[in-house]
Amino acid sequence: MEINIWGMIGLYGGVIGGLLGWWFGRQKARKKRGLDELYYHIWQKARSYSWYVTLGALYVFFTLLNFGIELSTAMVLGILLLTHVASWGIIGIILTINMSSAAPLQPSRVKVGLFVFITSIIVFTIISILTTNWLFLLFSIPPNLIALFTALTPKRKDSEVTY
Repeated sequence: MEINIWGMIGLYGGVIGGLLGWWFGRQKARKKRGLDELYYHIWQKARSYSWYVTLGALYVFFTLLNFGIELSTAMVLGILLLTHVASWGIIGIILTINMSSAAPLQPSRVKVGLFVFITSIIVFTIISILTTNWLFLLFSIPPNLIALFTALTPKRKDSEVTY
């Protein structure tokens, strides 16, 4: 049995880093009175929506299995966990911006951005699985960043120029 030391450092270092970030963030929010009913409502709603995204990811994996593609358990569970946590965070950010911003996000921009984001992840994940080369997932970063900026940036009204 071979132990991958960097894998263990990444696995448990990620958990420790995530818990520390969560704890410090809650301490900061508590000092600024940010942990109110709206906060809990937004993140409960985001968690609920993220289960729908996770369900979609499950259907993608079952479809790949029906096409005869071999998938490792660790890879599937890792991608499902990443899908759930990332969608929870992204949906939570969108709901927070919409609830607390004077200029809410345009639903059409959010839908287009999320569609591009999800499609990019699915396409590059399938390509990575088919080619057994995970580096194809790196190609999904630019379209994902563009999609997130499109979805999370409110449309600004051009100021009228009067002469």
